[in-house]
Amino acid sequence: MDIDSIDLNLLATFDAIERERNITLAANRIGVTQPAMSNALARLRRIFNDPLFVRTGRKMQPTPFAQRLAEPIRQSCALINYALRMDKGFEPSKSTQTFIFYMTDIGEVVNLPVILNHMQRVAPHITIKVASILQQDLQKAMAEGEVNIALGPFPGLKAEFFEQRLYSDSFVCIARAGHPKVRNTLTYKQFCEIPHVVVESAGHEAAFERIIRRQKVDRRIAVTVPHFMALPVIIGDSDLIATIPLRAAESFSYLAKIKLFKVPIELPSYDIKQHWHERFHRDPANQWMRNTLAELFLGDPRGRKVRND
Repeated sequence: MDIDSIDLNLLATFDAIERERNITLAANRIGVTQPAMSNALARLRRIFNDPLFVRTGRKMQPTPFAQRLAEPIRQSCALINYALRMDKGFEPSKSTQTFIFYMTDIGEVVNLPVILNHMQRVAPHITIKVASILQQDLQKAMAEGEVNIALGPFPGLKAEFFEQRLYSDSFVCIARAGHPKVRNTLTYKQFCEIPHVVVESAGHEAAFERIIRRQKVDRRIAVTVPHFMALPVIIGDSDLIATIPLRAAESFSYLAKIKLFKVPIELPSYDIKQHWHERFHRDPANQWMRNTLAELFLGDPRGRKVRND
């Protein structure tokens, strides 16, 4: 088979279906209609004489032949896109690009609203997407361009990655206003005796749990949840307490009647950084977004006003 016999747009079609495993989502990804995507898949099937993707339940699963094609086609698409953008500047006010972030749910609460507010003013046609992947898959996803920037405490991103420290955060305890046992301060005895809500999640919160274990603090854990966004309701409607990052606690205090207390044990602060893969270090769009994040958050997680000129 000769490359001259293949419309290069079909490679983007294949890559989109392989990533999304859904015809409609794949069509949205590359900006075509669902019938056009179906027609393109039919052309690919004729060219390769293989079904390529077979519907299984709600997903389109790749055939063994398609699995072998996936990585070479993905790399080819990334190289072509990079080459096409290489000599062009990035115009945020005109761009329709989708930027894909990876962040913890704390980042979604603290940083994402600031980013979205700024984009609405300076880059209204840009789409922001937060990737839903496992943290152990992050390095591969960023190397392949599936995630543009990781924003948060991700110490595992070292080789092949750049990073920039944006700000530091610390930990506080939270309890509902009017808690029967916690008034103006939280004592060590209360910290150990009052039942806790614990969030089992990746990143800085996991580091906090390691510190607690090292200090041999004997807490009473009443419930464990996978997401921080459950905390405002749980804490606001119960006599439980939790230890969480300060910036998240400040945001939660606007959502429920929650009070913040100093943690009665020694806890170090931690850094929030932006991370990007070396493949995209000189990419104009990636550079612009990194510079924007630095202007927004450097030293201040709540964001600062950035000039638009």
